[in-house]
Amino acid sequence: MLVGTVEHQNLTPYLRKIADDLYPKVDPAFMPHFQEYIGLLGNIPKHCETFFPYYFSIWFDNKLGPRITELARLAIAQGTQCQLCQAVRYTDEVDEKDISAIPGVDGSTLNDKERAVVRFATAFGNNHHAITEEHFAELKNYFSDEQITELLMWSAMALGLGRILKVTQLVSESCPLPEPSAVAWTQSRKAA
Repeated sequence: MLVGTVEHQNLTPYLRKIADDLYPKVDPAFMPHFQEYIGLLGNIPKHCETFFPYYFSIWFDNKLGPRITELARLAIAQGTQCQLCQAVRYTDEVDEKDISAIPGVDGSTLNDKERAVVRFATAFGNNHHAITEEHFAELKNYFSDEQITELLMWSAMALGLGRILKVTQLVSESCPLPEPSAVAWTQSRKAA
């Protein structure tokens, strides 16, 4: 980690609550990294208090719905190979079969609408120069201009925060996501 972090007990009450709410959604194998991420944000508590209401709103209170939002986030995460982003699940509406369909964008668990989002988010996260009018024409088959704008803003948030994790070396360049742990963890969450 290239930037110092704030220990959990020294976080502001606001950030401690966010951490405590999010920690159960993190694969335990990646909890130390996620704690460092929250600790990094602990350096700027005032900004977090203005940022997180927007961030959570564009994430959880949009017109895309939780499944589409999560598929977009995970498509970006697979492209950037941010292990921490890949290790977190925020909705049970997306399972490991869906996630394994993302790289090829042709999985039987995804419908045409979801494939359009994954294609767009993958390009947004990997090579935004490759996004064409065809991407937007495809999105317009399923989404309003408002929803597409939400997708743009959400994609920018997911990509930007994932990049922060990479450039601060909070996640490794070479350590792959421990898939068996993620699968077991996801299955245990569904059973609970």
